[in-house]
Amino acid sequence: MKNSKKALLIGLGATAAIAAIAAALAYEEEAVDKIGSYLNRQRMKNFVKDHLKGSQKLLRAIEDLTDDEIDGFLRVVDRAGDWKESALDLFSDLKEKAGDVKDNVGDKLHR
Repeated sequence: MKNSKKALLIGLGATAAIAAIAAALAYEEEAVDKIGSYLNRQRMKNFVKDHLKGSQKLLRAIEDLTDDEIDGFLRVVDRAGDWKESALDLFSDLKEKAGDVKDNVGDKLHR
């Protein structure tokens, strides 16, 4: 076989291998996106079940929402959860500081 034919065959083989790898990666990315969408949809359903008394109308409506709509809703829920957690931490800190002030005042009065 001539060198030019070998080079052509090697080039075609390399191109086919790269195309196969690219197709596999594209398929994998699509599969990951589908799994992520499914998990987000389930997370939203769990939110409805836990916080909104499992309304069947809402659970059915979730099926009609787009992935972007679900992502937006979950971002809002996550931010609200972060805000709630921050507020609880703040109140906990205030309670501790009030207890410290009470102890300090009590110590000064008993001297």
